[in-house]
Amino acid sequence: MLAKQLCLIGFLLLGATQAQTTSTSTTTASTPSATAQELLRRVTGGGSAQSNVLLGSAPADLRGILPPGSRVIGTVTYAVSSGSVPSVSTVYLDTSLAPGKVVAHFVQALGPTWLQSSGNLTPYEAQGGFQPGTLTGNVTFYRASPPEILRVDAQVVGSVTQVNLNQQTGQDAERVIAYLGNPLGRPPGLMLPKLSAPEGSTVTPAGAGSGDDSVTQSARIETKLSRQAVMTHYAAQLRQAGWTLANQADVPAAASTIWSFKQDGRDRLGILTVAGTSPFAATLISQGTR
Repeated sequence: MLAKQLCLIGFLLLGATQAQTTSTSTTTASTPSATAQELLRRVTGGGSAQSNVLLGSAPADLRGILPPGSRVIGTVTYAVSSGSVPSVSTVYLDTSLAPGKVVAHFVQALGPTWLQSSGNLTPYEAQGGFQPGTLTGNVTFYRASPPEILRVDAQVVGSVTQVNLNQQTGQDAERVIAYLGNPLGRPPGLMLPKLSAPEGSTVTPAGAGSGDDSVTQSARIETKLSRQAVMTHYAAQLRQAGWTLANQADVPAAASTIWSFKQDGRDRLGILTVAGTSPFAATLISQGTR
């Protein structure tokens, strides 16, 4: 959902002035014109009164810790559940600092009262699979009192570093902090081989999930390579990880491969799919055989 929000924000920013000054054919004298701000709230919060969008600004409690000289795109704040107080905010900004220096800045700005985790808010974000194709800096800071989590995601895009600063507070933060302070181990079968990105490509995680004996990871791959070249690149790494190709299919819309491998003495199946055109939609699946 966040990807759709960002795209809409970009388009709406370009047309904000027109949206606020020009009436549509369905607007009457008694009907107020819609604004970009109103539409953004509707998109990000489903019309909920608890959602809020700040264009070009950050919440007051976060402004003082942003990297100096940052260009703040805006902030999206929303309630985690219906009727609850907004407890999650994400600030989107650009900076000239490299990702590593962005992380170093927040370490200094937050001070010693904040702890660091491995940078993963769920047990499956570090499960392997598709690795970013550009320089990144990702870390999660947290404190128990008052309960608060700050996740920093920084990635080089073109000539700037794009930073997403996610703030989480309240009871939801307390539950996550309990995991961050004492992370649960992941069953080995739910780990995926780490797949490096094709050279010159941008790989962005697009989701992950798991079942009793399966794990799925998705990514968005922006590259000048063909779909078959992308598939060949990742297939070579799966072979190096001990996966054996069992079957494959290539149709106009997608390329898919099925693999077999052993993990912890158990037979498992793997599926790699690359669909569409650049940016491609890639999916990697590992599941047990029963």
